[in-house]
Amino acid sequence: MEELEQNSVSEQENVGDNTTNYIEAIREMKANSVSKEAYLKLQQENKQLLNSLVNGQEIEIKKEEPVDINDLREKLFSAKKHDMTNLEYVSNALKLRDALMKEGQMDPFVPQGKKIHPTDDDFKKADKVATVLQECIDYADGDAMVFTDELKRRINN
Repeated sequence: MEELEQNSVSEQENVGDNTTNYIEAIREMKANSVSKEAYLKLQQENKQLLNSLVNGQEIEIKKEEPVDINDLREKLFSAKKHDMTNLEYVSNALKLRDALMKEGQMDPFVPQGKKIHPTDDDFKKADKVATVLQECIDYADGDAMVFTDELKRRINN
């Protein structure tokens, strides 16, 4: 009788441990996976590149236009509270962040100050924040309400 109780207790502990392992595995898979739309888009681009290579055609590569950091700052910081949606504000903030970092300036999402020395963990967290915000923007597909709902959902998890 005692042996049966010990077996049932150890089975319950294993179930609890496995559940934790499954949850961690699912979180890791989500963190390392790409949306189906992004995958299909990349697959289509690769197909076009391969076809052009085989047929000897040239593909026009889109050149990125230089971004004016001062215009981005003006748009982001001088706008009235009710002039922009959350989607527009976050999109502009990410554009400003990317432009600053391309120029070699400090990541604005990382803590800064005279007595603050950012660590590698600070940079990783800043990248994670930017990634989650960009994923919410991509998911919303231009709809400000969907963006806000997705952002709230991601923050709560």
